[in-house]
Amino acid sequence: MFGYVIAGPIIALLISLKFTDKCYKDHQAEYEALVAKVELLEKRNQEVDKEMLKKIMTTVMPIAKAVNKLNQEVGL
Repeated sequence: MFGYVIAGPIIALLISLKFTDKCYKDHQAEYEALVAKVELLEKRNQEVDKEMLKKIMTTVMPIAKAVNKLNQEVGL
């Protein structure tokens, strides 16, 4: 009789520990996947920023040269 009183809570404790460990591992894997996605997004964002800067410079440089030439002709 006393064996059931002791065995029941011990079994419940072992089951709950196993469940907690499984949940922890699942959440850890999910966390690592999210970290990898964030790192990938940061890398892509940096690449897009570099490309955007190049595109802006190729667009603005002719305008800046034209304004500079116009200023020289006007005498400013």
